[in-house]
Amino acid sequence: MTAHTKSRYGCDHCRRRRVKCDEQGPPCTNCVLRQLENCTYSRVLPESLIANARRESHGTIPTSPTIVNLLNGVAPTSPPPPRAVEDLELMHQFAADTYKSLCVSDLETHTWQWLVPRLAFKHRYLMHGILALASLHIATTLEPAEARTYIDTGLEYHSLSLGPFRLVIDNLTPENCDAAFALSVVTTAISLALPRLTAARENISSIVENIITVFELLQGVKRILVLGESWINLELFSQGQYWKDTAATLDEDTDSALTQLAALNEQTKASGDETHYRINKDVIEHLRHCFMKFSCSPDPAPVLAWLAAVDKGFVDSLRQRRPFSLLVLAYWGLLLNELDGQRWWARGSGRALVSELLNALDAEDLLWESCLAWVQRKISLKSRAPQSDISSPLV
Repeated sequence: MTAHTKSRYGCDHCRRRRVKCDEQGPPCTNCVLRQLENCTYSRVLPESLIANARRESHGTIPTSPTIVNLLNGVAPTSPPPPRAVEDLELMHQFAADTYKSLCVSDLETHTWQWLVPRLAFKHRYLMHGILALASLHIATTLEPAEARTYIDTGLEYHSLSLGPFRLVIDNLTPENCDAAFALSVVTTAISLALPRLTAARENISSIVENIITVFELLQGVKRILVLGESWINLELFSQGQYWKDTAATLDEDTDSALTQLAALNEQTKASGDETHYRINKDVIEHLRHCFMKFSCSPDPAPVLAWLAAVDKGFVDSLRQRRPFSLLVLAYWGLLLNELDGQRWWARGSGRALVSELLNALDAEDLLWESCLAWVQRKISLKSRAPQSDISSPLV
């Protein structure tokens, strides 16, 4: 595996974080996604890149043959990077093992093992996404010194996939809809895995920041499901109990905790904040639904579905670090933690998210204190419960 390739004219943020910059700023795609301010370039950009940045800053989409081909699902004709053997290793890893971690049921095996890789040969951004996920998966099986190169490669490919992904979401067609849908699932898994893999590095965002980025990316998934519903051919997340209209009940403890959370939201309404009250009400009701479905179908579908379903107003309130929204996110973190022993990309993520949120939140009244105490108790109980051997393979 070759070493990570730095951007020649990357912005200062990307160079500090050692990730591939698309050099199209300021601001570059990475800084836009992470909402980082002061995207600056210490090195002088070539005039051609500056022209591209000006064109995009005026809201126009480049109409070069490369972009047109990208939107229509035609792979670029430029030669592959000089690491074909390493890329074959990553593709083999994905098709032999990594794909399993994305399957909700055995019925999706053919889709993720065969159909998605074939689709990736036509859509380069999807190829970059699955190579990134495979590289990070390999990194989890190695000692830190050996894992670093695979983490760097995963970060680079992940960065390469994000800009085109956002462009495609804004320009959905029957030809690119399946690839965008598949990449939304892959990107979520990558974003949940990254904080643990990059925890020892400087200038790496927190798990809360990463989750907010996932929320922002998955807002586009709603467009895929709404605008492209009749176009989607891939049957992803479609076979599990989550999507079936089956009766499900919550245990008394969880039901009581969610009822207390809804009661806290009533205080928001009483304070006159009707907008946030309505947003939070829908978010909490859907979270309850996800808890119920997970109780009868403990797979990723009810956990990840919540991420893509929340309103943009809730995502904005998370970005503003509104305490109540962070508390709701902590509740979902408990659900994410249930995947700890099931999926390699979720290992440690739920616990890290909840711990970070608990450190940021203070009890504002007795009801707040009760809700926080429940989250603390649940995450502590799960931490003490027998976990899968960390050395054993997780799908």
